[in-house]
Amino acid sequence: MPSYPMQTGAGALQNVTLQSLIAMVNAVFGTPGQAWWVNPFSGNDQNDGKTPATAFATLAQAHSSAADGNNDVVYLVANSNTASQTTAYQGGTLVWSKNLLHLIGVNGSPLFSQRSRIAFNAGFAAAANLFTLSGSGCLIQGIEFFMGVASTLPTGCVSVTGARNHFVRCHIAGMGNAANDISGAYSLNFAGAEENFFEDCTIGQDTIQLGAGTSNQVLNFAASSPANTRNWFRNCRFMLYTSSATVCLFARGGGVGNLDRETVFEDCLFLNAIASGGTGLTHAMAIATGGGVVILTGAKTGLYGASGWNTNSGVVVATGGIQPTNTTWGLATPVTS
Repeated sequence: MPSYPMQTGAGALQNVTLQSLIAMVNAVFGTPGQAWWVNPFSGNDQNDGKTPATAFATLAQAHSSAADGNNDVVYLVANSNTASQTTAYQGGTLVWSKNLLHLIGVNGSPLFSQRSRIAFNAGFAAAANLFTLSGSGCLIQGIEFFMGVASTLPTGCVSVTGARNHFVRCHIAGMGNAANDISGAYSLNFAGAEENFFEDCTIGQDTIQLGAGTSNQVLNFAASSPANTRNWFRNCRFMLYTSSATVCLFARGGGVGNLDRETVFEDCLFLNAIASGGTGLTHAMAIATGGGVVILTGAKTGLYGASGWNTNSGVVVATGGIQPTNTTWGLATPVTS
């Protein structure tokens, strides 16, 4: 393998050859495709986007420049701990429509609020969601999606309509402003989503109290064709802070056209912030009959801040947990000394 000289100092990136830069990128994420760099704070869409020093300013420019089906990688670079300096602000829905186009955040990879961040402009007021993944075969890693603006119009945060995508260590935070507490709002929405995999992600938020809207949810299964099929969550956290026992739930949907086959939650925690003044839920989910089955599995799957799992019996089933009875499986209980 050829060696490429590395330089240090302020001008190092300008002097590194393109071949050596590609070699460095491939050491992080091996791909035959092109690497594209986005820096919302210091980038410029008049740049070529092919090096950190010539990064684009917007994800829209990177998406437009990248090839479809080529395993290109877009790197969204964090700049600081200040949200305004590290956020790719959107004036409308960012549609990620190209297949095998990967989006990776360059940051410290925390569990919550990654600094490689996507959010609406402060003045956004339209009936739209923040991010739609309609492409298939994409890796989305280390990104925070934050839908929180002072408007009653935005519908949700992330909507997935593609197939066989993989989200890793992302935070999908919808309804991050009190004005977003409207009927049908969501953090994550599935509409024809098939065989997507969410791993070590945080979905929802517990900063803004919800519950005034007639129905909103952390995770929504929309009626669609094809139905939402074989989607899997592993080691994920679902977060909620609500003033209603029945209005704002962790998941809503099900029925013919909503779910097909299985949807699996493996080693996932569902956390309702009742210890911080929230209201306990009667049920965590409202998954209707007539569609597929929701499976809770893994000894680490648990529910805090709700009295039960689902409003309908027989649709949400549990296996492999530490508590054998249907009424108590996975529900948090006080620990005595």
